[in-house]
Amino acid sequence: MSLKWCFILYLPVCVIISFAGAFGIGVATNYLQDWYRAKYSQTVREERLEIFFDENGTPHTGYIKSDSYEGKRKVIYDIISNAQVVIIPIWVIFCIALSGRIFYSRELKEPINILMNASRKISENQLDFEIYYYKQNEMGQLCIAFNDMRKALFENNRELWHALEERKRLNSAFSHDLRTPLTVLKGYAEFLEKYSANGKISPEKLAEVLEKMKNQIVRLEHYTQKMSSVQKIEDITACFEEIPIKAFAEQLSRSGELICGKKDFGFTVNTGGCEKFSADSEIVMQVYENLVSNAARYAKEKVCVSFTVEEKGFFIEVCDDGEGFSAEGLKKAAEPFFRDENNVDNEKNHFGLGLYICRVLCEKHGGRLILGNSAAGGKVTAFFLQSR
Repeated sequence: MSLKWCFILYLPVCVIISFAGAFGIGVATNYLQDWYRAKYSQTVREERLEIFFDENGTPHTGYIKSDSYEGKRKVIYDIISNAQVVIIPIWVIFCIALSGRIFYSRELKEPINILMNASRKISENQLDFEIYYYKQNEMGQLCIAFNDMRKALFENNRELWHALEERKRLNSAFSHDLRTPLTVLKGYAEFLEKYSANGKISPEKLAEVLEKMKNQIVRLEHYTQKMSSVQKIEDITACFEEIPIKAFAEQLSRSGELICGKKDFGFTVNTGGCEKFSADSEIVMQVYENLVSNAARYAKEKVCVSFTVEEKGFFIEVCDDGEGFSAEGLKKAAEPFFRDENNVDNEKNHFGLGLYICRVLCEKHGGRLILGNSAAGGKVTAFFLQSR
């Protein structure tokens, strides 16, 4: 029952009790007045006639009798006579206050205390608790809404904590991976400083050392660019729009053929009868190109892509006929800077960030990245929600 109807039910109870009490007060004071008059009355005859008519219209006369008191008894009698004028309003006010008190204790006190305690815990950044109130009235709905807010704050704080931890881990890995090329450059610089000044190094050796230093510098440039792109990706927000499936599938197919080059490329589409879907095309294309590029890198001869659209989301599944993921790779391949020892990659500028970028972009789009192995080789599935 809502608070409004519950309060309305309290009103007739309050009115009934008030009238009953007022009636009882009136009867009691009248009885006390009669008792006091009978005990202490001093009746006198006044010289004033009373004229009244009976039911037949016959006039009658009589003397008016009045009670008279003196001193203290007169004061007491006046107090008894006027007591109900004062006591009845006080009784009505008491009934209203008592009804309000009972209503507050039964309907408001407990949920208010629950919400106050929850507010205190939230202010102290303690979010790992539940708010429960058994009544389904407005206060119960408020407690439910408050608990939903607490859950949202808890999830936001947890995501923020994970983002901070991820950023900290990225910075740590960034520092760690920079150390090796910097050490190599420092060694080459010391070598040149030691031998070139005395002419103890041949032009061929000097050219070789300079070429190696140049390769390390190029690698550092690519690495810093990659890290910069990772930092920007974490700040991306998905912007959904209606996209024709047929045109977008053709774009995916053409891009896949160009990325795979001489390797065989297969592409299938399952629209489920839909003609359009809602997505951020830039995010989807970036994930798709990274996945196809990664598959082409490890594939022996063939890369297969499947594009499936469902009511709530869509899938892009990329398979290759390479060695597939190792047991450790299935757990860690989507983490930054991971390189599977089973898949030796000789590219100088590959830093193990491709699948990590895909995972972050999928999560920005409300989806997830799923790693696995097929009968032929590795398989990666990117799932995207059509709206968040």
